[in-house]
Amino acid sequence: MEKLGYKLLELIAVSLGLKAERFEEFFRDQTSFVRLNYYSPCPYPHLALGVGPHKDSGALTILAQDDVGGLQVKRKTQDQEWIQVQPIPHAFIINLADIIQVWSNGAYESVEHRVIVNSERERFSIPYFMFPAHDTEVKPLEELIDEHNPPKYRPYISGKFLLKKI
Repeated sequence: MEKLGYKLLELIAVSLGLKAERFEEFFRDQTSFVRLNYYSPCPYPHLALGVGPHKDSGALTILAQDDVGGLQVKRKTQDQEWIQVQPIPHAFIINLADIIQVWSNGAYESVEHRVIVNSERERFSIPYFMFPAHDTEVKPLEELIDEHNPPKYRPYISGKFLLKKI
C-alpha cells in the first residue's frame, strides 16, 4: 500500500506540473496507518449507516474491499446524489483527501463519501490512510500560487488538525 501510495503521489505531482518527488519531503516521518473495517448485516439498512458522510483528512486513502459493496460518493452536481461505487475484484479504490486538496490549491478536491450497510451480508474493507509527518505544515504549494491564483487555504499543522478532528 505504501509503495502504491508513493507512486500515486508522484503521478499527482507530475499532473500538477511539479517534479515527481515533490511530496517526498512531507513523508519522511509519515504517520500513515491501516484500519480493518467490519460492517455487520442490518435488516433495516435504510435506517443505519456504516460510516456517515465525511472527507478523509490525510493525503490519500487506498481502499481494498470485498464484493459486498456499500461505499458511496457524493455527486458534485446540483442534485448531490449519492452514487454507489461498484466493487471491482482485485482493484483498489483511491480517495484523494483533504491534504491533496490544500497542496494543489483546489486543483484536486477531496471526495465526500459514506458507507451503507447491507441487509443480508457482512462487509469487510481495509483502508490505508496516507498521512505526512505530524509536524508537516499543510498549505498550498508555492509553485501553484501566484497573483492570478492566490492561496485558497490557510496553513495548518497536520498532526494538530488530526487531533482536533478526532
